[in-house]
Amino acid sequence: MNELIFLILIGITIFTTYILYKIFDKRGLYFSLVILNIITFILSFKIIEILKLNINLGIVPFVGTLSIFYIFIIKYGNKEIKELQKISLFVNIIAAIFLVIMNYFIPAITETISINIKDSFIYNYKILFIYPIIMFLSQYLTVKLCIFVSNIQNNKAICILLTYIITALLYTVINYVISYVKIIAIKDSIYIGVSTYIIGLVITTIYIIFIHYAFKSKKVIRWLILL
Repeated sequence: MNELIFLILIGITIFTTYILYKIFDKRGLYFSLVILNIITFILSFKIIEILKLNINLGIVPFVGTLSIFYIFIIKYGNKEIKELQKISLFVNIIAAIFLVIMNYFIPAITETISINIKDSFIYNYKILFIYPIIMFLSQYLTVKLCIFVSNIQNNKAICILLTYIITALLYTVINYVISYVKIIAIKDSIYIGVSTYIIGLVITTIYIIFIHYAFKSKKVIRWLILL
């Protein structure tokens, strides 16, 4: 069941990005970035088991946000990258503030859902403060490295894969070790980070095919042969 939900989430991420792009053109990518940042933030609190690996579900939309940066670098150049980074940081900060404020509302006497949500965020309160910083640094380093690698060689697939392999460690392993310190054992948080990192590599490969098919005119098969 988890695997099915996982695949559906990948499909939703790809579908959202593509449809918004088709409807609003470049502006649609901005809208997608905002939506995926919010979804990533929410899902960063959720750990599920995929293929006998415990992973953080936020990795799916997170790689989606990185894909939008890749698309801009490939299709539009680097001029608007800083604007995207500012929007992403602003959205994550506002989302964190709203989650904090939400915890201070007094629920109704018969309300149990609000209490459960409050307990969940209080238990993982460090993520609310750490997440916007880690997300910004991950996206910033991803852009810098992607631009650097693309200047060395022209194969965009290799560029994206190398970029993820290097920079995603910050979002996965380091982020979860810091976020879950004193909540779960360090070895368990490292395990979650590494597992999430590995699954994220698979997701990145899927998104590479999507990026090329949706935003390039060449045939996918011909492009994959270059790998």
